Amino acid sequence: MRGYGNSVTTHKDTKWHHIDQVMREKRTGVLALQETHITEERRRFVERQFTRQLKVFISPDPDNPTGKGGVAVVLNKQYVEIEGTKATEIVPGRALLVQTTIHQDRVNILAVYAPNVSGSNGKASTEFWKKIQTYYEKYPRTPKPNILMGDMNMVEDGMIDWLPAHDDPNDAIDVLDQLKLQFGLKDGWRSTYPDKKAFMYPGKQTQTRTDCSQSRIDRIYVTDDLLQSAREWTMTPSGIPQTDHLMISVQISTENAPFVGKGRWKIPDHILKDKIFLEYIQTRGKAAEAELNSIRVRNDKNNLQLVWYKFNMDVINKAKEHARIIIPRLTRLVQETQVELD
Repeated sequence: MRGYGNSVTTHKDTKWHHIDQVMREKRTGVLALQETHITEERRRFVERQFTRQLKVFISPDPDNPTGKGGVAVVLNKQYVEIEGTKATEIVPGRALLVQTTIHQDRVNILAVYAPNVSGSNGKASTEFWKKIQTYYEKYPRTPKPNILMGDMNMVEDGMIDWLPAHDDPNDAIDVLDQLKLQFGLKDGWRSTYPDKKAFMYPGKQTQTRTDCSQSRIDRIYVTDDLLQSAREWTMTPSGIPQTDHLMISVQISTENAPFVGKGRWKIPDHILKDKIFLEYIQTRGKAAEAELNSIRVRNDKNNLQLVWYKFNMDVINKAKEHARIIIPRLTRLVQETQVELD
């Protein structure tokens, strides 16, 4: 997040309005945030503003809660069961465990904001992961996470996840590996795309340096069971102002999730604005109107409902035929740009 943003709700830098909008538009059930700079007072203010939409759990930095660090887990009340949800602070300001229910299945989410590594110095990161291990050794009844997500501030494979390629400190990577084995977690995006290169953090640009490094330091780890039902691993701009990372996301279903079909088909918006299609509707509508006016004796083969039905089916079939031909210019440009970017 790079900070809480302006506390004035009408200010352009108010980030929580954008967070609420992103979760509604992208139909996001759970959102993990890092570098939140949030306090309990600010958390209560956010929940009052979005009392019908959001439930927020936080772990502020113990030394400077409004100036650095802090993690939060935001639940969308529309998609996640709030009653019975529990939050446990594992490492203050750095790691927060939230236990919630999605489609009657219990899900344990560990949101983290790991310290930076510097060159070959990974001491702070190593100590952070060890603190999580120590916590679970001290409190063995604490539920193990089946989702671990957040800003790891390092990569596991420097040859594919750093640009230019270089390795991060082995001691920090080794402790994280031990933790993953302990919880049975896998990097879902890398498991889905074993050879693909993609980065969500462009590094810091200065006046004298423009060839900034890029990295894939934000990751989502899941268990094997969840990985089998996970799809659409994406990295996209978050839409939240003054943030420096792309947002990583995934759709995860469960065995108890209800079946959702394709829904009712509708004529695409860009077809409704097409001149040729509108001319067809006008011509076909006038023909249907003339046919309606010509009916004098109503029977099973000649009645108003049949004329109306045929008109509707002709318009729908024409719209589907047109939709296969016409691709909106903007959509085409987006697709072409994405291909070039990949």
